[in-house]
Amino acid sequence: MLTNNSRVVCGIAVVLAVGAVAGCAHGDGAIAPVAGVSAGSSSAGPDLFVADTGVETAPRLHSEADWSFNTDDPAALAGFSTAVVSGKVVAVERSYVDDNGLVVTAYSVRVEKVYKGEDIPDVISVTLPGGSVALGEYIAALDTLGLYEMKLGSKDPELLRTAGVEAVPDQDPRSMDPSTLVIENWGVNPASESTVAEIRPESWVFYLVTDDDVYYGAGFDHALSYLKDGRVHALNTESERSPVSEDELFGR
Repeated sequence: MLTNNSRVVCGIAVVLAVGAVAGCAHGDGAIAPVAGVSAGSSSAGPDLFVADTGVETAPRLHSEADWSFNTDDPAALAGFSTAVVSGKVVAVERSYVDDNGLVVTAYSVRVEKVYKGEDIPDVISVTLPGGSVALGEYIAALDTLGLYEMKLGSKDPELLRTAGVEAVPDQDPRSMDPSTLVIENWGVNPASESTVAEIRPESWVFYLVTDDDVYYGAGFDHALSYLKDGRVHALNTESERSPVSEDELFGR
C-alpha cells in the first residue's frame, strides 16, 4: 500500500480510481460546478449541504500520531484549537495537495456559534483532510514538494492493484492516465451524504487552527464533531469522552 509520512503517519494507501475531480474554484473564488459531483440539501438535518464527491468509495484511512492529548476528547480538542465554531457547510470549494503531500478539501462554512476565537467572519473557508485530485495534479504537486519517490516510487503492480489500479509490471504512475483520481478518505467529510444520513447532525462543530484567512482542522482527522440534542458528539463512536453537553464543554 502507498503510505503517507508527514505530520501524521498514515496506515493505508491513497486510492486511485477513474472519475472527475471533486470540487474546484474559479479564480475569483466562486464555486465551479464539476462533472460527477452532485450537491443539494439533505432531509437528514436542517439546511445541511451534501455533495457526492465519491470520496466514500475509497477505504477509510487512519492516522497514527503521538498527540499530547486525547484526540477523542472534545474538551481536549477545544483546548488545543485556536478557534472552535459550529456551523453548516454551504459549498465544497476545492480539493488539492497540501504542503505535506496529503489530499485535503476546503469547505465554505456558515458560522452559527463561535465558542473560541476572535474576529471570525460569518462565512469561513475550512480545510479538512481528505478529497480527490487528478493524478496529473497529484504528481505535479509531489514533484514540487520532493515527495514523489516516497509516495509513488514503487511500481509493484500488486501495490497499485491494492490501490484500485490494474497495472502491468513496472508501470510508472507517470505513464498512467493523468485524469485518474487519487482519493484519500479520512472520514471527516461534513458534506458526506452517507455520514449525514447516518448520524443526522443538527450542526457541525469544527476545531480549528488559523493561517491568515484559512482555517485548518486541528487534530487532523479528529477536527470534526457534531451537535445533536444539546450535546457534542465525536465522529469516533468508540470515544469514551463523547458525547458531552454543549453547555459543559463551552461554558455556555
